[in-house]
Amino acid sequence: MKELIERAARDLIDNKRAIALTGAGISTESGIPDFRGPKGIWTTNKEAEAKAYEGYELFLRDPKSYWEEMLGEKGTHGAFYLQVRKVEPNPGHYALAELERLGIVRCVITQNIDGLHRKAGSKNVIEYHGSVHKLRCPSCGSRCGFEEASLERLPPYCKCGAYRANPCH
Repeated sequence: MKELIERAARDLIDNKRAIALTGAGISTESGIPDFRGPKGIWTTNKEAEAKAYEGYELFLRDPKSYWEEMLGEKGTHGAFYLQVRKVEPNPGHYALAELERLGIVRCVITQNIDGLHRKAGSKNVIEYHGSVHKLRCPSCGSRCGFEEASLERLPPYCKCGAYRANPCH
């Protein structure tokens, strides 16, 4: 095992364009359950999986109800997103941030929506499925942080006048 680790370290140092691809596995140590693993949210609760796919349709059909669900602690989505926004990075996130700082890893591409790579200090992060920390406007494509959006009146509106969507849609 030691030889494999040393080889991986040499390969990373010698490479000029290394990137890191991450998924749910890196964040499970931070307490975020994965979706499809043996104990995953969707593996153990098929209703949660079906509801996740229905989320965007609800947004299109009834944006106010969608946002009430998203922000409510009892809602399936809302409770998960509230939990995710409170979680802290783990040593894996910090290690990738340090590798980026050293110039060894150029970019992190993640399917995770937790924002933990950025929270750990990574600067060049592509969040393929969005982030629970940002809102996206499906009309003009602009993004803003939750703290920048007024959530007192639901649904939140973009400066272009359209409803803002959950960042992960």
